[in-house]
Amino acid sequence: MIGSLCLVIIGLYPQKVWASVFNNQDFLDMPPLQQNLFLKGAMETLGQVAAFKNKETGQCVYDWYFSDKMAERNWLILESMKKYPDHTPTAILIALTQRTCGGYLEVM
Repeated sequence: MIGSLCLVIIGLYPQKVWASVFNNQDFLDMPPLQQNLFLKGAMETLGQVAAFKNKETGQCVYDWYFSDKMAERNWLILESMKKYPDHTPTAILIALTQRTCGGYLEVM
């Protein structure tokens, strides 16, 4: 629960929270195994965050990543991070999943 809340805060204000600490270039410099573990944990959490708004949206986020297209999704995520090295991994993951599943982190 606390982790999900932190992810929401980071997702809403990514540049202010992580800009000088951890960006996409830092992520890309990590070994592939660490990248894989990070992505799986982050996507699991985003699915749970989205499900707080709507169960179908949460399932969409989960299915978007954890499907037979996981390798394709990882490629898309990594290419997006290369394109925006100064942004945060969380910002990329939220943007990609919201493009497919609709908005789930709007500020009220």
